[in-house]
Amino acid sequence: MKVFIAGGRGRVGSRLADRLTAHDIEVVSGGLEDGIDVISGRGLAEALVGVDTIVNVLNTPRFDAEGAISFFEKSIDRLTTEGKRAGVRHHIVLSIVGVGQGDASEIGYYLGKVAQEKALRSASIPATIIRATQFQSYIPTLIDQHTVEGKVVAPRSLIQPVDLDEVIDLLAEAVTTLEPGSEIEIAGPDRYYHDDLFRATLADRGDDREVVTVDAQEARDVMVPRGTYRAGIVKYPTSGIPSA
Repeated sequence: MKVFIAGGRGRVGSRLADRLTAHDIEVVSGGLEDGIDVISGRGLAEALVGVDTIVNVLNTPRFDAEGAISFFEKSIDRLTTEGKRAGVRHHIVLSIVGVGQGDASEIGYYLGKVAQEKALRSASIPATIIRATQFQSYIPTLIDQHTVEGKVVAPRSLIQPVDLDEVIDLLAEAVTTLEPGSEIEIAGPDRYYHDDLFRATLADRGDDREVVTVDAQEARDVMVPRGTYRAGIVKYPTSGIPSA
């Protein structure tokens, strides 16, 4: 088996590459650092020669709707076009729990992921979608993103952070055993409110920033699983947080 990882040098892609390589699966890393541009197509056709499966963990720093939608749609189109020529049989995409639901967040990045899933479903290569909740290791960064004038503005909405390695395990399983066409959601074992999680995390880190609770702008449960999902077993590293 030969696997092309679009975004293979990133936080998710690099760890998935190590996991697959350890199981004697040939991995081709596809990103700008590798001389491959999935938007322009530079280097892509050559990189996909002999590839059976594409794992797409691409990311973009664009959080505006126009930029995110353009990036995710164009990358799916290019990977599909060149993948089809190369004989790729399976395209696996890492997405986000809550994306594509009727009341999903109006944040531009999430709208880009909605567009990505839509483009993937209409593409000619059989696909699998893995949706994950927020990574546990990303929570401190998320807190920083919610900080305004020194205070953390936290919505009273639900969050169910998952361990990154458990997401990597599921992606590896999708490569080796899952049939194309699957849609699987994965979340951590415990569900919290954002404000409770943020306060406990800051206290555990000795950070005295005040957390200000605000009403959620979207549905309270928009970013946690609403149906069947795979529950991780690795608990969030800070204890004593009230469960939602």
